[in-house]
Amino acid sequence: MKTNSICQHHAANCARLIRLNAAIMLLFAFAFNIGAETWRFSADEVTSVQKENSSKTVLDGKAQMESERMAIIASHLEMEGADYNRISGEGAVSLTDKERGITVTSGRFFYDRSTKIVGFREMVRLVDEKEGIIIRCESLDLYEEEELLILRIAVRLIQDDTICRGESATYWRDDDILEITGQPVVWRRGDEYRADRIRVNLDSDEITLAGAVAGAFTTESDESE
Repeated sequence: MKTNSICQHHAANCARLIRLNAAIMLLFAFAFNIGAETWRFSADEVTSVQKENSSKTVLDGKAQMESERMAIIASHLEMEGADYNRISGEGAVSLTDKERGITVTSGRFFYDRSTKIVGFREMVRLVDEKEGIIIRCESLDLYEEEELLILRIAVRLIQDDTICRGESATYWRDDDILEITGQPVVWRRGDEYRADRIRVNLDSDEITLAGAVAGAFTTESDESE
């Protein structure tokens, strides 16, 4: 009985050691296989399968990943591919891009590091602190190299006293240009703009309307009358 107890204790220690070694190896792989970007992670449970040409690591429960450039929080995170090129997650997702000053929350997301495309789905909310912009939609794709956002389904963008709404939109961050389609509407300082397609320069406040244009202007009353 005593011998069995010692063996069980030894097996438990070995199991803990294996999990610890796996975590160390994974951190080592991140540091050397993803170029200069080192990722650190934590979770309630970690499952890792390491192969020569493809690896997969799953983080469950309070999963967190962070590098110098990005921080990701979710209930469930997965990293897979030959060089961990694909990262995905679900459940109370929060991704912060430190360089861009952007934080996105959603129900689930995927990140393809080879194509540099980040996709968010379900109750998406983006906060751009640098531009003072809040975006809400059900689907958002961020193309990192082009600084391009593709927004779909119940799109709403708010910046100061400007509110833009439509079923789909394209936002060029470098140019501060938003193009909205799908029954688009723009409200600004009490004025309303409607058309088949609306383009808004969020920097210069210029609005361009195309197709079935309609709108309403609010004028100030003349106090002398």
